[in-house]
Amino acid sequence: MTGTNHGMTGAVIALLVKEPALAVPLSFISHFACDSIPHFGLAPNDKLFDRKFNVTLVMDFLVAVSLMVILGLMFRSQRWLIWACMVAAASPDLAWAYYHLYMQKIKKRKPKFDRLSRFHIAIQWSQTPKGWFVEVAWFVLIGSIILAQR
Repeated sequence: MTGTNHGMTGAVIALLVKEPALAVPLSFISHFACDSIPHFGLAPNDKLFDRKFNVTLVMDFLVAVSLMVILGLMFRSQRWLIWACMVAAASPDLAWAYYHLYMQKIKKRKPKFDRLSRFHIAIQWSQTPKGWFVEVAWFVLIGSIILAQR
């Protein structure tokens, strides 16, 4: 799932749960629940961190950060919890940057994935370019829940 949708899911959790000690861990766990849903992914011939991937990644990051700012303005009293939950919900994907950039590019060796990363790989059973339809539907659903909290 895109970082934007992971972050928005974290924002919903923050708005509904309101208790930081529960909302932040739930947001982290939500990442794996969301990734188990069929979603957008690379085409078979695409490569991780190639130009096309990097453009998509940067655009997703810019949208996610823009939404963080917007939600912070919409829900001023809850902004820190919303931001923490958005970051927690998206954070498991940072492992891929570590494995690819550090292990493969700097250390020049094939990464040995830890348990959490192996689990993360296993649950993502359907990532395809056509997964954009699911991403858009998820964004509309989550956005509607957020707007209903206003």
